Amino acid sequence: MSIMEKTLHKRIKLVSFLAMIIFSLGTITGIIILRSGIFVFDYGIEDFLITWVVLMIFPVMSISTSYAIFYSEKTKIRKALKIIFYLYPLIMILSVSGLVLLSNIILIVALTIPLILFSIAALIHLFVYSEAGALTSTIVFTVLIIIGILLKRFHFIASGLIISMILFVFIMGSFMFGIRCLYIGERNKYFKNVTFWGSLIITMVFMGMLWKLQHWPGGGLLMNTTNILIPLATIIFLLTLPSSGFTEWKTLYKKIIMRLLIPWTLTFLLFIFYFLLPEVHNIIWSRDAPPAATYGFDMPDYEMQLTDSPGE
Repeated sequence: MSIMEKTLHKRIKLVSFLAMIIFSLGTITGIIILRSGIFVFDYGIEDFLITWVVLMIFPVMSISTSYAIFYSEKTKIRKALKIIFYLYPLIMILSVSGLVLLSNIILIVALTIPLILFSIAALIHLFVYSEAGALTSTIVFTVLIIIGILLKRFHFIASGLIISMILFVFIMGSFMFGIRCLYIGERNKYFKNVTFWGSLIITMVFMGMLWKLQHWPGGGLLMNTTNILIPLATIIFLLTLPSSGFTEWKTLYKKIIMRLLIPWTLTFLLFIFYFLLPEVHNIIWSRDAPPAATYGFDMPDYEMQLTDSPGE
């Protein structure tokens, strides 16, 4: 590894450990406040614990991805991750079945942690060790998310669980790919900023969807934050791309940008539906949605009234 890559590896480890400490302190503070009764929350201790477990995935993923890139030349590691990747569907089915049957929070967390670790291992093979410019995995996941939304829309059996698992896996993969782009970008700072922050925003958008589906603390805040970030990031990208020397980039860099534009287009469409086409938004997310708009600008229709008195 070059000196630049080693420095990046150290920075990722430092930021990841700091994130672990912050998430842990935040969760402990929330539980203490909840038990003290100073503020009334709509969530219980279990919700805070589950949220903590999910949030801790991200620093673990960043460290795992960085180490995977650091030891990418180790053949045994690649073979082991490849085997886990092919066994992952079976692992996923068995783990999800166990999570559905269990009711004890401790057992659920105990089963969730190995599932997360196996998911990270499988996704490293798919998003870190695969060809960076390949579009197949991104297209497949984007189609699966659309299918999951449709299943949820028509209330198919276990549709909530299906779309949650699809979102969970894609969130992890998108975040890993953003970390990988920091190493691929070399000295192209514009490319590294666009791909990393773009991947992070995509991750946050689908996190917001997952948080809202599961009714975890902070779901509304995530959705509102991403609704600001999506149009803002899109405008910044369109304004700065012409001056970035895009035409002279490596072919790989251009393919990676195209790879990120696929899920970004989906998130931008959902944003447009939410604010500008609320009727379409209701049709997508609600089976018995009323024809009247419940989102967006919420402006009342202009009404004309006729009176019998000519002086009025």
